[in-house]
Amino acid sequence: MAPVWAMKKRIVIVDHHAAVRELLCRYLERLPEYEVVGQAGTGLEATRLLKRTSTNIIIIDVVLPELCGQEVISRARREIPGIRVVVFTGASDKSMLANALRSVPDCIVHKSEPLEILLFALRTASVGGRFFSPKINRLVGQSEFGRAQALSAREIEVMQSIAEGKSNKEIGRLLGVATKTVDNHRARLMQKLGVHNAASLTLVAVQMGICPLFQGSGGPVVPEGPGVNLSEIRPM
Repeated sequence: MAPVWAMKKRIVIVDHHAAVRELLCRYLERLPEYEVVGQAGTGLEATRLLKRTSTNIIIIDVVLPELCGQEVISRARREIPGIRVVVFTGASDKSMLANALRSVPDCIVHKSEPLEILLFALRTASVGGRFFSPKINRLVGQSEFGRAQALSAREIEVMQSIAEGKSNKEIGRLLGVATKTVDNHRARLMQKLGVHNAASLTLVAVQMGICPLFQGSGGPVVPEGPGVNLSEIRPM
């Protein structure tokens, strides 16, 4: 009988840090049961890559430029039945972890933990199991996720795109919705968050971990000004 690793699991790595992708790729290449079939640094790159590769497992951070990890995971599950999702995140902020949990991953591992824990998560996902790493369990146990849960998944996607400087028309094309729908999401976001312009919305997005700060790479720049009290986000 052929060994279990004779049928390698095909993996795509999605992370906006090139060093993380390269290190993970080199680590997994040493293992006989896995084959890294692609890497992506943005959400859009990931969706394109997944369409042209036969993938079993995706290792993904939830904070990505262009499309957030949630949307990438959602599209991957629609287009690749049975794909397994391992979120590999450096998030410790409550709101960022809430975003990770919204995507209902099969496994979640914190980047501060040893790679052996990520390997255990991969093996668990490969056989259909679920696993939250020790640090994620501790953080989840300490967290209250109401702030981010006040926003819908679509509102979070729109918020990220606004923070990245995209127009309503560009956001509509990116998400496959009408410009008027984007207008409505923008208005609800500003009402819930108590802000009145895109600059303030960008600041909140960075504070919540929805949009990272990509300085020098065409990404958002955090505007100066007072912080926003995230506890005042109002569910609709």
